[in-house]
Amino acid sequence: MDKLVDVLIIGSGIAGQRAALEAILHSDKVTILSKLPVMDSHSIAATGGINSAFSTTDSNFDHFADTIKGSDYLADQDAVHKLVDGSDDEIFFLEQIGVNFDKNDDLFVSTKLGGAKFARSLNSSNEIGLVIMNKLSKAIDNSNVSVLENWQVLDLIVNDNRCFGVIALNTNTFELCEFRSHATILATGPAGFLYRNTTNSNVCTGDGFAFAYRAGALLKDMEFIQFHPTSILGSNVLVTERSRSVGAKLFNNRGERFMKKYAPDNFELAPRDIVTRSIINEINNGFGFYDNQYGNYVELSFLDIDTDVIDEKLSDVKKLALSSSNIDICNSPLKVIPAQHYVMGGIMINIDCQTSIDGLYAAGECSCSSVHGANRLGGNSLIECLVFGKIAGNRASNYNATNNSFISDMFSSYSLLVKNLLENDKSPNIDSISNKLRTLMTSNVGICRDKQSLNEAINTIQSLKHKFDDSSIYKISNIDICNYFELLNMLDISEIIAVSSLTREESRGSHYRLDFPLRDDDRWLKHILINKSINGPNISIEKVVINDLEPASRKY
Repeated sequence: MDKLVDVLIIGSGIAGQRAALEAILHSDKVTILSKLPVMDSHSIAATGGINSAFSTTDSNFDHFADTIKGSDYLADQDAVHKLVDGSDDEIFFLEQIGVNFDKNDDLFVSTKLGGAKFARSLNSSNEIGLVIMNKLSKAIDNSNVSVLENWQVLDLIVNDNRCFGVIALNTNTFELCEFRSHATILATGPAGFLYRNTTNSNVCTGDGFAFAYRAGALLKDMEFIQFHPTSILGSNVLVTERSRSVGAKLFNNRGERFMKKYAPDNFELAPRDIVTRSIINEINNGFGFYDNQYGNYVELSFLDIDTDVIDEKLSDVKKLALSSSNIDICNSPLKVIPAQHYVMGGIMINIDCQTSIDGLYAAGECSCSSVHGANRLGGNSLIECLVFGKIAGNRASNYNATNNSFISDMFSSYSLLVKNLLENDKSPNIDSISNKLRTLMTSNVGICRDKQSLNEAINTIQSLKHKFDDSSIYKISNIDICNYFELLNMLDISEIIAVSSLTREESRGSHYRLDFPLRDDDRWLKHILINKSINGPNISIEKVVINDLEPASRKY
């Protein structure tokens, strides 16, 4: 395998594969490193849709305006223009590689998701993420891109603020390698496994966020964690927002369709942060249902939707409900509760996907160009992966690398660490620390936060870091080595989220402070940036880019 390539991409989801297909047009050697088999990437789980303004009544400006308003006016408006202006080209690109969108004759069939003025979310047999991944993967197979699976990146190789590649561990053979590159792209996806109640899989451990942070890169807006309003109680399996678009309704224990109180114009199709807080408010006021095993919930009812419509438009949800809860949604409501779903913040990038480290780019959920601000609208994540994945691939392949001769001592350090982990009879109790961390993040840095809960979280996370260094329980196994490095990443990113949340003394979008319940544009219409210093997380502030729409109240 080539250990020196032009462009090295970490992550094989939609953002990573789109970056690779663009980079190979301009470079001879492009390699994707993936810690999983490609088709196990989290991107396959997306079912809600992908946004693009194709209807005759819609427009790119409407898409832009909805995104800005949905972001609680924290999105950078130059980045949002880049997103919506590039969306049509990416839909055409997907069609060229074989994605068959749902259509009536030659017209796209689109769905209206929460916070959207018009129906602009496109789908493909309700499996949009899986379909896109399949077609991208086939395009990669037919290209000169090299794909290496089962490689877990441990850290970036950085010197004098320049990235030279990565240190990675083969999780099958425990071979440790330096992969050198002229330019590197992080496309490592989510960090949802930091939380106990999440729609993300257990591989979503915030790896890319942590690599970049430890290397000195700036992270941005890490306090903004999106909780999806409707996950199935107990399993936290996502019930797509498309359900509410088709007509599913939320009810409390008094039989009230309670969203009429909180969003009288949009009801269940208000943005996710508003619906999530409304559900929690109903529960806190005593209007939720109670399950002896899993606790509080509200009901999502499909009973007013014709069975023919369910079979046509929500067949995937019907199948999911039967398999996960043994419930036929045509006859019974689902028990739902909000669950962590998405990270709006991430590795700070500009509109060219450049991070604050030379030669290092990022795209997808691990990045933050601030197109989502304080709250992401449904349907905007997939189009972000494509638009900014393409940009990252283009810019990285054109990066002017002066030399690649830096000699790092990281390889010898990590070699010794891996050797000790494999040979030592004792190792940290990884599962115990991980469970404590995830429970802590859910209880203290979840939907509702305050100064006391956040300070407790920060102190406990720092204590868990010490325990991780000191505790000794059992001999490490293959899977534990993977979990060892993932937990290192989870601890770093959890601390950053808690510190950023403590810093922002207001409520905006997904960030709700019980002790500061109002939005405060005078003090906090700005981004919080965070980077690593010798004293821990270092905070700085950046202005929000506002060039078209001035902040206003959010009414739905």
